[in-house]
Amino acid sequence: MRAGIVLLFILLLTACGGKAQEKEIDADIEERMNHPKLVHKDDMFEFKLNIEKTSFAANEPIPYSASLTYVGEDDSFTVWGGHTIVGFIITDGLDFEMQGVNTTEMTTTKLLKGKTVDYPFFKSGGYDSDDPKADFWREFYSEKELILPPGNYLIEAICLFSLDEAVVNSHYNTSVYTMITVK
Repeated sequence: MRAGIVLLFILLLTACGGKAQEKEIDADIEERMNHPKLVHKDDMFEFKLNIEKTSFAANEPIPYSASLTYVGEDDSFTVWGGHTIVGFIITDGLDFEMQGVNTTEMTTTKLLKGKTVDYPFFKSGGYDSDDPKADFWREFYSEKELILPPGNYLIEAICLFSLDEAVVNSHYNTSVYTMITVK
């Protein structure tokens, strides 16, 4: 009987502490990683993610950009938002997350029909100084180039503008994305 209790106790310890719980990638992020969308085109805009390759060596800079072209009926179209109308997000779906941030002022950007505007990648975001990874984030944001640790990442360009001055219910919700691998 005593041996059975000891055995049960050992099994419980093994089940609870023998393996750290693994964090799972969010289903939406995993879906976008597995199904890249490099171009979005509708009756108003063509939005593209510009990247030459999706596999990189450790410490290799990762160059990419997004481009936006107004393709609507008029000669031009004015959008409303901050000074930056395209932002960038990078995540591994686990521990690495650079969310694009934007200022809250309201300004206009006039887009000319058929003229493609290129938006080079830039880092934006922040971190808490008490974060255990604060030193990593400090170094990450201090470097202009995008250099990531080994892993798989979703890189995404997002539109940060609205289609009219009222802004309410007119945000242009689209993004383009792909998965990259750093070895």
